[in-house]
Amino acid sequence: MADGGASTFIFLATALLISGAVSAVLISQYGDITSAMEQERREQEADSKTSFGYAGDLSNVAYDNDPANPTETITFYLQNTGQYILDEDTIFVQLDGQAVQDSDVSTTVLPGGGAWNQTNLLEVVLSGAFGYADNTDVKLTILAQSVFVSGYQGEATASTEVRLNEL
Repeated sequence: MADGGASTFIFLATALLISGAVSAVLISQYGDITSAMEQERREQEADSKTSFGYAGDLSNVAYDNDPANPTETITFYLQNTGQYILDEDTIFVQLDGQAVQDSDVSTTVLPGGGAWNQTNLLEVVLSGAFGYADNTDVKLTILAQSVFVSGYQGEATASTEVRLNEL
C-alpha cells in the first residue's frame, strides 16, 4: 500500500508540472496573438484614413501627342480625401492594365508644392510613346500610400476610365 501512495504522488507532481508548462505555452501564444491583432488593427486604421480621388473633368484629360515631340504626355489630377498626408513619391500607375515605370511618372503638389494633404491637388504627368488617338477612353488605376504615422503606412487604390483629349 505504501507504494500506491508514492506512485500517486509522482503522477500528481508530473501532472502539475505538465499542466504548468502547457499553461506557460498558452499564455505566451495568447500574448503573440494579441500583439498580431493589435498590429493588424493599426494597419487597417491607417488604410481607412488613407484615400484619394480623381479631380477635374475625367472626360477631358490632357493628352499631348505633338509629332514634333517624340514623348507623349497624359496629365491628370488627384485629390487627397483621407485624413493622412499622402506620399506623392509612392504613386504607382497602371494605364490600360500596363504598369507605367516610375521614371515615366512625374508628380507636382499644387499649388506651390509642399505636402499632399487634403487642401492640395497632385498633378500627375505620364510620359511615353502611348500612340492613342484623340478622344480615346483609357483605364487608369492608381495606388497611393500615406506617410508613416506611428510606424504604419496606409494604402489606397482607385480605378476609373478617362477620355484623352489632344492639346
